[in-house]
Amino acid sequence: MVVRTADFLGKAKKWDRHTLPLGQDWPTSNMKRTFLVLLGAVLAFAVSSLNAANIGSQAPKLQIEHWVKGKPVDLAKADEKKIHIIEFWATWCGPCRDSIPHLTKLQEKYKGKGLTIIGITDEPKATVERFVRRQDKQMEYTVAIEKGDAMSQSYMRAYGQTGIPATFVVDQKDRIVWVGHPKNGLDDVIDRLVKGTFNLEEEIANEKAQIRLQQLSVEYWERLVEGRKGAETRKIGDELLSLVKDNAEVSCNIAWAVLTDDAVKFRDLDFAHAAAKAAYDLTDGNHPQIIDTYALSLFESGKVGEAIKLQKKALSLARDQQEKVQLQKSLDRFEAKDGE
Repeated sequence: MVVRTADFLGKAKKWDRHTLPLGQDWPTSNMKRTFLVLLGAVLAFAVSSLNAANIGSQAPKLQIEHWVKGKPVDLAKADEKKIHIIEFWATWCGPCRDSIPHLTKLQEKYKGKGLTIIGITDEPKATVERFVRRQDKQMEYTVAIEKGDAMSQSYMRAYGQTGIPATFVVDQKDRIVWVGHPKNGLDDVIDRLVKGTFNLEEEIANEKAQIRLQQLSVEYWERLVEGRKGAETRKIGDELLSLVKDNAEVSCNIAWAVLTDDAVKFRDLDFAHAAAKAAYDLTDGNHPQIIDTYALSLFESGKVGEAIKLQKKALSLARDQQEKVQLQKSLDRFEAKDGE
């Protein structure tokens, strides 16, 4: 992912940011704890996300300086009541370049079913034209350069998007119905729109739940870092847990963060144990990294014997050597405590 964000004066800034996306294979030992990275992203961009426009809103007008490839598109035209994908990208953006063949395949697959893909950038005309020429058949969809930063404001900024590539899906009624990364659910959205099975109300409900999750994550973490105990912190933690308990990866990682992050002054062991157990149950107790987290939650709660038993199970299930070393270190620590 490449982040394109703005300071408080609205001046555009660009830099590389490394993140670990959800929904992919679980990383092993040295990369296993992604929640701290995810939380950092939430804390950094919560304000823009929480103030963002909502899906279901009418798509803003396309404001284009140059159409580099393909015919001009007007979303409001009666004869263009079709599905549009609007992707913000840049020639210098590695992840954007990686998504180009994917978008081309998507355009070809649904070209006869009313789909038009438009790549939007803000770079100089000569730079974009040279890049598109070199891509040739690999970039077989419409490409345009926005007028000033008009579209960056009405799409990217309005919807709280800080990274590129960023994709907006506009349905047959000219409504923005989905916003995200082109390789993270876009194909499914288009397929459902084409088939007529896309449920906008359900998507809006999911968006509201995500916004609430962001709010709770920020508030709960701030309380832990400040050392604020009490009923209100536990109430926030309970609601946060209710939103993540069905996602083993997130539940495990947030539990690990609560248990290990140096910035935390109040280690909410009840929350960490509940989150770790939820992840453990969801994976039927068969994932070494999740078992490791659950074992640590027991160890920190004084249940050393149970922690040792689980840690041995985690070690027996580990396949990666680096992972085994990390798990063994934890087991050694647990057993040393048990022998005191």
